[in-house]
Amino acid sequence: MKVFKISLLALVLGLTAISIHAQDRTQAVQLYNKGLEEAQSNNYDASISTFEQVITMANQMGPEGEDLKQNAEEQIPKMYFAKARDAYQSFQQSKDLEDLQTTINAFREVIAVSEEYGDTRYAPSAKGAIPQLYYSKSVLLYSQDDIAGAEEAVDQALNLNSNYAAAYYQKAKIFKKVNDTNDDGIIDQGIDDMLEWYDRAIQVGDATDKMNIANKAREAAHDELLAVGSKAITDGEINTAIETLTKALDYDNSSADVHYRLAEAYNKNNNAQQAIEHANQALELENGGRTDKAKIYFELGFAYQTLGNKANACDAFSNALYGSFRAPAEHKMEFELKCDSTAK
Repeated sequence: MKVFKISLLALVLGLTAISIHAQDRTQAVQLYNKGLEEAQSNNYDASISTFEQVITMANQMGPEGEDLKQNAEEQIPKMYFAKARDAYQSFQQSKDLEDLQTTINAFREVIAVSEEYGDTRYAPSAKGAIPQLYYSKSVLLYSQDDIAGAEEAVDQALNLNSNYAAAYYQKAKIFKKVNDTNDDGIIDQGIDDMLEWYDRAIQVGDATDKMNIANKAREAAHDELLAVGSKAITDGEINTAIETLTKALDYDNSSADVHYRLAEAYNKNNNAQQAIEHANQALELENGGRTDKAKIYFELGFAYQTLGNKANACDAFSNALYGSFRAPAEHKMEFELKCDSTAK
């Protein structure tokens, strides 16, 4: 009888334990479903907390709770990624620095949580997003004239992704801003250093199929060199102008403006033959009308006049009789060259 009583007690205890475990699993399943509902309502913080409770309960259940634990652990990185995605959308609407920093922090959490749970689904996207967010931060700070902050942010972007063409373009813009000492829109020092950033943007842009950035960098480098070269002509620094404008052709050899400015510079440098060459190239490339071409014809006429070629000089000046070049061209034709006609 004693043996029978002991066996009966063991049976009762066993059934009780099974009942408790069943009840615990039911509660854990209910809690897991609650976490899913919270996620569907975009209440991600609550959902994360709920799934963490499920994991705690599953650990207490032992092997019987292993499947629930695994499912809950898979949900947590997903929730953190959803949080980061929502933070990014909020930033896109507000363009606010505080929202941007919240987004960066949210994607960092995705990486940390993914590593904690051994999840490989979301970390790559998060790691790719963070450099882009730092780039956005740099652009935003630059627009607010916080140049130091803009440079720090873009450097962080490049530290995380060295193959980021747009970030190198941003570095060039920042460098120009810092070295435009009189704030006239033209860089005053360190132009070669600025060009290194544009060159890097071009190189990386070409290599990573970001042709829009590469082309944008080429155009910007051309424009900067054209501006610096034109200013050098005005300042009487003709050799510097020729060197700078020639370099501009490396970025766009079909630039009518650069060839025109080179014709002007070579005329001022008493190199009429080179002036003629660049003036003719400028005329071939210029898509504007007679008024746009008048300045080029004026330089061409000046070069021919220097060489003593009256016929070609008169012909060129006759094509310069438009806009602001009309009066100086007429003076050349009437008083210096004694051309047959000042009108065409």
